[in-house]
Amino acid sequence: MATTTAADKATREEYLQLHGWMCMAKALDDRMHMLVKQGRAPFVGSSRGHEGIQVASTAAIGPEDWLVPHYRALANALVRGLTMKEWMLAVFAKADDPLSAGRNIPGGSYSYRRLKIASVSQVVASWVPKAAGVAYAAKLRGEGSVTLCTFGDGATSQGDFHEGVNFAATHRLPVVFVCENNSYAISVPIRLQMLNPNVADRAAGYGIAGVTVDGTDVPASYAACKEAVARARRGEGPTLIDAKIWRLNSHTSEDNHLKYRGQEEIDEAARHDPIKRFTEWLLERRWITAEEAANVQARYDQEASDAADWAEQQPDPSPEDTLKNVFA
Repeated sequence: MATTTAADKATREEYLQLHGWMCMAKALDDRMHMLVKQGRAPFVGSSRGHEGIQVASTAAIGPEDWLVPHYRALANALVRGLTMKEWMLAVFAKADDPLSAGRNIPGGSYSYRRLKIASVSQVVASWVPKAAGVAYAAKLRGEGSVTLCTFGDGATSQGDFHEGVNFAATHRLPVVFVCENNSYAISVPIRLQMLNPNVADRAAGYGIAGVTVDGTDVPASYAACKEAVARARRGEGPTLIDAKIWRLNSHTSEDNHLKYRGQEEIDEAARHDPIKRFTEWLLERRWITAEEAANVQARYDQEASDAADWAEQQPDPSPEDTLKNVFA
């Protein structure tokens, strides 16, 4: 795994925290797949393979900043402070689900005001202009906050992407755009989406900074994101980060990637698991032992299991609350 001088400025404690969040996301993701297979949960939009850039980008912003994520942003939400029990309340659509009060599929559409997570949308790229709007409001109010906006490569084929990034660039807004580029828009490979697969190259057309990074390299991703956040906070405008990653699972539990991905490609993706790569990086520096790493994952696996069992027993929403917070 490549390292940089900037990456090495982070502390051992910071890196171990990143590792913990990644293991937590994996534990929840794996447990959700198990629940779907058992018929206890309806749906999984897997974030496996995305954990590295998700924790790196979100850890780079502060508590005063905003997160405007896409619908595969489990690790992002965990970094912001979402708990395993809260996530499982959403999975089981319970009354106390703090994300949508049981009104949406897990992770599909939600917000969490206390954690400054703006509304997630299932309409691809529609949140990019929203992120520009959040950043514009912050600039007008002189709040000094930065907005982090995440999306997949498929979103960059939508007009909303261009409009949002162009607006942010024109007004030099404090926003960081992170493309989690797994080379697939559901089942459509990137070669059928665009001739230039490097999303960051588009930044020049908007007159903003563009950065390409290996999104499975956690230290490099963390350094790139921290630099982009600092640039935004200094008033130097947006950054478009193109994080190259590999999607390890199907697009969702409703999708079968074996129909459009060969086994050789799937096996290659598994070799780019960011959790495995980052664990090896930590082991090389003797910042963690193999036993400690295994114990971290085992602990979160058990917590995810316990959270699911607990959430399943919580009260269901009341029929009388069906139209609560529904305005039209």
